[in-house]
Amino acid sequence: MNKPKAPANMSTREWQELQKEVKELQKEVKRLQAENSDLENSLLTAVEHGDLVESELLDVNKRLKSEVIERKMAQATLQSILEIVYRDKSDLEIMLATATEHGDAIEYEQYNRAVETMRQSEEQFRAIAESTSMAMLVSRLSDGNITYANTSAGKMLQREAQQLMYQSITELYYLESEWHTLQQQFLEYQRVRDYEIRLQRGDQEPLWVLASLHPLWLNGEQVLLSTFYDITPLKKTEIALRESETKLKEQASLLEQRVKERTHDLNLAKEAAEAASRSKAAFLANMSHELRTPLNAILGFAQLMLYDRELNEQHQTDLQTICNSGNHLLTMINDILEMSKLEAGSVLLREKESCIYDIIDTARDMLTLKAQEKQLSFDVDVSPRVPVYIYVDEGKLRQILINLISNAIKFTNIGHILVRVFVDELPETLRQDHSQMGDNPPMYDCLLCFEVEDTGMGISEAESLTLFQPFVQTQSGRRSQEGTGLGLSISYNYVQLMGGQMSLTSKVGEGSTFRFHIPIKALDADNTGLIERSPNRVVGLVSHQPYRILIAEDIRLNRQLLIRILLPLGFEVREVSNGQDAIAVWQSWSPDLIWMDVRMPILNGYEATSEIRRIEASRKSEEASNVCIIALTANLLDLSEQDLYAHGFNDFVAKPFTEDAVFAMMAKHLNLKYTYLPS
Repeated sequence: MNKPKAPANMSTREWQELQKEVKELQKEVKRLQAENSDLENSLLTAVEHGDLVESELLDVNKRLKSEVIERKMAQATLQSILEIVYRDKSDLEIMLATATEHGDAIEYEQYNRAVETMRQSEEQFRAIAESTSMAMLVSRLSDGNITYANTSAGKMLQREAQQLMYQSITELYYLESEWHTLQQQFLEYQRVRDYEIRLQRGDQEPLWVLASLHPLWLNGEQVLLSTFYDITPLKKTEIALRESETKLKEQASLLEQRVKERTHDLNLAKEAAEAASRSKAAFLANMSHELRTPLNAILGFAQLMLYDRELNEQHQTDLQTICNSGNHLLTMINDILEMSKLEAGSVLLREKESCIYDIIDTARDMLTLKAQEKQLSFDVDVSPRVPVYIYVDEGKLRQILINLISNAIKFTNIGHILVRVFVDELPETLRQDHSQMGDNPPMYDCLLCFEVEDTGMGISEAESLTLFQPFVQTQSGRRSQEGTGLGLSISYNYVQLMGGQMSLTSKVGEGSTFRFHIPIKALDADNTGLIERSPNRVVGLVSHQPYRILIAEDIRLNRQLLIRILLPLGFEVREVSNGQDAIAVWQSWSPDLIWMDVRMPILNGYEATSEIRRIEASRKSEEASNVCIIALTANLLDLSEQDLYAHGFNDFVAKPFTEDAVFAMMAKHLNLKYTYLPS
């Protein structure tokens, strides 16, 4: 192909220079093409950069919405720059093709047009770059000097954009070590995107940014395009959150340590409390046994001596004083033990067929003399609608009445004591089976209601608020120096245990009325197994059958007391002092009933009874019935009826026991009929 000739109006030298410029334009087109590719990558990175920042800012802090919008505007700006590059690239390619194929026809004005196009492209690039809020810096890779900084970079760094020109970009980083780390990232991957790093503002304060670095070719040399997006607010929030998290962890650790210390202290306190509780239980159990055992002999023999008609009146009075004092001591012991059992939740109901008049009469008979000594009127008004026979824990009901009537007499000096007994309709909530009555519990029929009214000192409203708490006494009660302050608390707990309620109305100087009610089941008189109660002393057996009674008791006085009670009625009696001897006598003598003390040497009552039941079980071919074994115990605190029955006992009687209690228990299990002293 022939070389193109110079135009007529242009010298050869001018033509050669023009050709040289065309070649330069070709190089420039290639360079712009490369720059276009770099700018496209930068734009894509900036777009991804903006999306990431926007997401983080939206999640962390709503206040950065405006900055996200600016970020999007910056993306649009870069997109515009990219479009300009694409357009200029296309124009230059057309010019190059024309110059190559028709070099002989190219005109000088085309060259000028190309130069003008490049100048306009540069101006448009700068105009768009200046309008974006994203900081942009261009620096030479050779020495790191900044060759271009947009206005946003100056604002972000709190410096004039011109001041940044030809300054080393490394001077902008807050720590030189951080710049070296960033540089290593760039050298390894040839680009860096969204790298968190600190820049140094004009006021020397650190500025957290997301930095993106891209290599470019501009004006024939390799440069580094750096874009920065300010994340200082986000970073401060993050740092604050991290510091808060650290503090929370420290506080949590401190609290955990304190909890461990408190837990350790609580465990020590718990162990100490449990040890104290065990000591208390052991003390009370031992006190129960050690006090009840001598009281059994004192009260038992004093009662027997009272039956002696040959004693003069003074001796009778002295013996009655002994009995009264002993019973008073026994009452206090029982109150303390019962309160301990109530606190431990180990008090159970022992409901059985009972006669309401026996319960009321017993309480009245015990307290009539006290009322007479103070010249008080003492009456009991029982409604004819009250059923005679009921299913109830008669021991607890009797104790409630005794406590309330005794208090009424104690704090009344003039006037009367009136006990009212009546029935009321059963609330709907109580029309259900009694949960503690076995597989076939009776349905409640009605409420059995009691009122104990007195004309005594009365109780203030302030004192009435705490009156049912243990060891609490009114001012009058403290002055009287009588009682333990447990009677009302025990009564109140008994009533609640029986499914009822207790209340008080009182006025100082006029008197008080205690009210309580319990749900009951009325019984048909023909279907009860109750023995008709007689107010007189038992003196003999109707059948005259010589029942054999074995007494196993390690305390000699207690054995003698039972012997004194049983022999006059015609019983055959033998005695032993330990469980081993009890088994031997049972095997050789075959008693009808054994009174078995639970605490004895060699073999205790539990062990002896279990052995007797084992031997009985082995005699399957024999028709002999099992012997009735009644436990004697002075330790009511640790008493477990289930444990007693599990070892083979048929029933139990607590020490100190009365003559009536002994006869009633034997009648219950041997079906005895007694004769009584004539009235």
